[in-house]
Amino acid sequence: METDVFEKRGAVPVADDFMACCYANVEDTPPKWLWYPYIPFGMITLVQGMPSSGKSTFLSDIIACATSGNMLPDGSRLESKVNAIYQCAEAGGPGVIKSMLKNAGADLNAVSFVRGSFLTMCDGRIQRLVEETNAKILVVDPMQEFLEANMLQAQSSRKELSEIARLAEKTGCAVILVSHFTKGENKEEIYRGMGSADIAAVARSILHVRRLESSSPVRYITQIKCNLAPEAGSYAFEIVNLGVARWIGPVDPSEMKEINEEAKFKRGEKQEAAIRDLRLLLGKGDIDAKEALRLMRMKGHSQSTVRLVKEAAGAKSLKQSDGKWVWHLV
Repeated sequence: METDVFEKRGAVPVADDFMACCYANVEDTPPKWLWYPYIPFGMITLVQGMPSSGKSTFLSDIIACATSGNMLPDGSRLESKVNAIYQCAEAGGPGVIKSMLKNAGADLNAVSFVRGSFLTMCDGRIQRLVEETNAKILVVDPMQEFLEANMLQAQSSRKELSEIARLAEKTGCAVILVSHFTKGENKEEIYRGMGSADIAAVARSILHVRRLESSSPVRYITQIKCNLAPEAGSYAFEIVNLGVARWIGPVDPSEMKEINEEAKFKRGEKQEAAIRDLRLLLGKGDIDAKEALRLMRMKGHSQSTVRLVKEAAGAKSLKQSDGKWVWHLV
């Protein structure tokens, strides 16, 4: 009798709050991807790593690609540009994030955030912004600053994250929650992030962002969990400026040391070229500081590189009588 009911009707109302359903009648809904197979739309992705590992640079670059229609790290593009939300509580706040997004090439008019006190992911304000802007990317950085519950308390934190998961499913938004690693080194990789194990359970993808060594400009992303597709290999990138990533591509962990040495060599070459160009520029006479940076950018040198090599090039800043600063070659 029960089998016949399922075959004929698929779903049988038994009480107002109860309905028996058959999976055969559930609509097939293949996952949609912001970046396959790392970040799905409509679900939660965790991005975890140590401080200064490159998490924010990675996410700034992804947002820039999505809001400006640029190519993603693997050379693919989204079908259309999307709006994003970058909710950050780290030091520097909106000013730092704006600089990172701008440097990465994001459409700043397409990226929003909520300004308000005692802001949490579940008090309605972030959800409202997602719906009003039709945002398809929501970055919460770091997630613990926007949770009401203690991350170590599984029951309460799971309840909040389940609500965020429902928001992601309802709006089709890729929700990206950022957190640091715990200090313990002996945990399984999937549980290296802060908080209870239930946090890892709610996410459909977990990405770890690491740097090979403290002096290395090279970072790499490793997928620790993926419930929607085969887990991907590591993907490397180099930070070349605030918020700017140069993507190296898929890498094998055994290749990371060689890639790191190559990046250091190229970095040295770039700095030597910047020193030569700066000396040639200032050899013609003192130049306004802002103009010097502009002219060096025209020669292909980033502002951070120029400032880094300024002393090595023998240049120093001098304040003129009119209050303006110039660069002078000693």
